[in-house]
Amino acid sequence: MNVDAIKEVRFDSGFRLFLLERRGLPVVASVLWYHVGARDELTSETGVSHFLEHMMFKGTHRMAKGTIDLLTSKMGGSNNAFTDNDETVYHFSMASDRWETALEIESDRMRGCLLDPAEFKAEKSVVLEELAMGEDDPWRSALHVAGTLAFQVHPYRLPVIGWKEDLERLSHAGMRAYYDRHYGPNRAFMVVVGDIDAARTEQRVRELFGSIAPSAQARATALTEPEQKGERRAVQRFPGNLSRLVVGVRTCRIGEDDDLALDLLSQILSGGRTSRLYRRLVHGDELATMAQAMNETRQDPGVFWLLVELKPGASREKAEAAVRDEIRTFIARGPTPAEMKRARTQIEAAQQFEQEAVMDVALKIARFESGVPGGYRTLANLAARYRAIDARKVREVAARYFASDRWNVVWSLPTEEAAVGPRGAAPSKRRVSNKRPAAKKTSRKKTGARLAQKASNKKASKKAAKRKALRA
Repeated sequence: MNVDAIKEVRFDSGFRLFLLERRGLPVVASVLWYHVGARDELTSETGVSHFLEHMMFKGTHRMAKGTIDLLTSKMGGSNNAFTDNDETVYHFSMASDRWETALEIESDRMRGCLLDPAEFKAEKSVVLEELAMGEDDPWRSALHVAGTLAFQVHPYRLPVIGWKEDLERLSHAGMRAYYDRHYGPNRAFMVVVGDIDAARTEQRVRELFGSIAPSAQARATALTEPEQKGERRAVQRFPGNLSRLVVGVRTCRIGEDDDLALDLLSQILSGGRTSRLYRRLVHGDELATMAQAMNETRQDPGVFWLLVELKPGASREKAEAAVRDEIRTFIARGPTPAEMKRARTQIEAAQQFEQEAVMDVALKIARFESGVPGGYRTLANLAARYRAIDARKVREVAARYFASDRWNVVWSLPTEEAAVGPRGAAPSKRRVSNKRPAAKKTSRKKTGARLAQKASNKKASKKAAKRKALRA
């Protein structure tokens, strides 16, 4: 990506604008990124960021309920949003001769969202139903249990969708206060990519956003997670006949050199049928139907996941032993030249693929600007940085993060079995999260630049059809 072609505009309010002209197709993507997510919630208000995302489509002082989606549909465009641990993001994709309506919508609801009490009450039922649906997903449940083992102080331990008890007692006044604390031009920036005239776009954005006064509070610094001093384990029960293994180890921040090395590690461990975990657990020992690695770095240190879904009746002890053996072998010997070449090729191909759609480009710029020291400009040398990561670095990173006292292990076992899991662990009673199962996670697909994956928003697009109906 030619980062020198990106124009950055800074407003006195703290709002920032990033513009990139791409004239190949008559399409424009706009992304409005708020620095607010689940990490900003108090224990008593978990889930409010995601709930507020829903409410931002429920009308403003100028636009009645349904108008946002109606206008978007009439112009043949699309819109959606997603909430995660570190951010809430709203995005539009429209034809270049009508896309500026997206700017009008975003400027209007930045501080003019109605938050109508009747709509608040109705939408609370929708969010609670979404939470209940997530509880039927064994991977979400297992991943959240593992997350609460890995994070015991940092707010990453909390589910994005929130606790049911918090959502049930959340008041309209509480949401209004949260909106006022966190939504404002000084906690947001916009990226526009596509068939635009940069000068005209800047002028229009100044007209619409320039008069909005800074109102949001500065983001609080999250508590630092203390060093883990021993392996942590849990067992949960889930209906069905399948056993699932989740292993998580805390790692690094998005954009660091370790992050890039972990991307390569994830490709070597599970990037296709020739990967180590697939060859060992699925093809070789025939213990599993799925074995996956996922590098999930965030603005604060994230997690590297290993996930295995066993065949019915397969030995859990053998499966976990096989996973541990593959990690030990990798740490002892490191990756082969062929594995490094294949991993780099997969990452480079994915990076090229991510340049095709203007929305992917806009989200990638936004992800880097939001979470990576140096912002979007670090995209200029990303490919070279991946190529500079050698086998020794990948081996060293694996050894450091997969040290024996850093493992967080969760077994999700069939409810019908006896209540004692591997090694006598007691079943966990922890709550369920909003995290999507990594086995299905094309939303955080293990493509090349993990730095951009999290912003790909396929999580939101999978829910798009349902969300549209629920807003009506």
